[in-house]
Amino acid sequence: MSNLLEVKNLRLEFYTRRGVYKVLNDVKLSLKRGEVLGLAGESGSGKSTLGLAIIGLVAENAIIVSGEVLFDGHGNLIKSAIWSDSKFKIKKGRKLIKQLHKQLLHIRGKEMSMVFQDPMSSLNPLLKIGYQIAEVVYYHNPKLLAQRALARSKVTKQEMREIIDLLKTSEESNLVSYLSQKGLDGLYEQIMSIWQRTNLSEVKRERMLLSLANGGISALEKLVLEGVIKERKIFDLPIVRRYKKKILVKEGVRKAVELLSQLGVPHPEKVVEMYPHELSGGMRQRVVIAIALANNPKLVIMDEPTSALDVTIQAQVLELVKRLKNFGSSIIFISHDLSVLAEVADRIAIMYAGSIVEVGETEQIINSPKHPYTVALLAAVPTLSDKEIKGIEGETPDLRNPPSGCAFHPRCPFAMEICRLKKPELTVLDGNREVACFLFGGKK
Repeated sequence: MSNLLEVKNLRLEFYTRRGVYKVLNDVKLSLKRGEVLGLAGESGSGKSTLGLAIIGLVAENAIIVSGEVLFDGHGNLIKSAIWSDSKFKIKKGRKLIKQLHKQLLHIRGKEMSMVFQDPMSSLNPLLKIGYQIAEVVYYHNPKLLAQRALARSKVTKQEMREIIDLLKTSEESNLVSYLSQKGLDGLYEQIMSIWQRTNLSEVKRERMLLSLANGGISALEKLVLEGVIKERKIFDLPIVRRYKKKILVKEGVRKAVELLSQLGVPHPEKVVEMYPHELSGGMRQRVVIAIALANNPKLVIMDEPTSALDVTIQAQVLELVKRLKNFGSSIIFISHDLSVLAEVADRIAIMYAGSIVEVGETEQIINSPKHPYTVALLAAVPTLSDKEIKGIEGETPDLRNPPSGCAFHPRCPFAMEICRLKKPELTVLDGNREVACFLFGGKK
């Protein structure tokens, strides 16, 4: 399976009044297509910073010293923000970050997206839920919204009956071919969002599918939607733009209902008319995930999406993450809790003091950890057995002046002289396991 994302030798530093924090130190990481990669470590290990650096949300006081972020054939995403001067200057920092944002404008939100830790801080309290989801699609993929509305106005009842028969008797690929032949590509996700609803009877789903046929739109609306698809410049004029946005956002709200229903939100038709403060924490988290998935991105970065939730809602969100594979997205799931990652991740990467120290299949990491830091993290996880919970002795290092050699050596019970002198590199072991430790032949 090919890699969707590769991070190579990424180094990032924060310049503050208290000193320079070396937050990311030669990070190396890869993500396969369709994979859920867990990223674990203590608070302050650089997990969230790595996620933000990948998607290009870097602070003005940060500099990218070196490295590459290669994403799906786009080349190095951070090339324009790599620092060249030896002295930090805030004006130059702002200029570089501005260039980075401009470079990622058509990738961030469309091909890659992020779910932040606190859903309430990610949502606008003054806008309805439906509008906030629709707005993402409107700005990044207006053609999709136009195709959806035009397809409904074009499809007939007879064609919808034929589509229902295909859903019952044949493979999904046959449906795709049928819609393509009829010029109804915009119907596919609308059809599947209804057909895959397990909370509805088959009769109810068939009725909902039939109701898609002959979706009424006026001649003016049809003209505007066709203009969006053909990218006619006249529809970018201020006098027309507001009407165009009104039509497309209305269609975006309809898509929002479909997304929320797929994510297990009850009564999505009502939820899209509500404001963030009217929803529970779990519901808000689903809304934020819906926003992240609105444009079917290839990569979704989730920054501790369950940390602010109670155990019951946390279980529901984890079950939701497992279902997200059906959307075709690759996921980086950031968490300090290895027991959470054991539920959802295909592979786990362990991070300490801004570096990746171990990467492996989830079963390998949980059942047979190699790096002493990974062993210590697992020993600190509470279980239902009689196993004693052991905290990790010592404190996380001050990244303004990190320890020489291996950053974990001041806390490691197996530290050797070489650990104090040289930093080990990731070494491939059996079964594609990678460990940065001299106990396992780490490169010097």
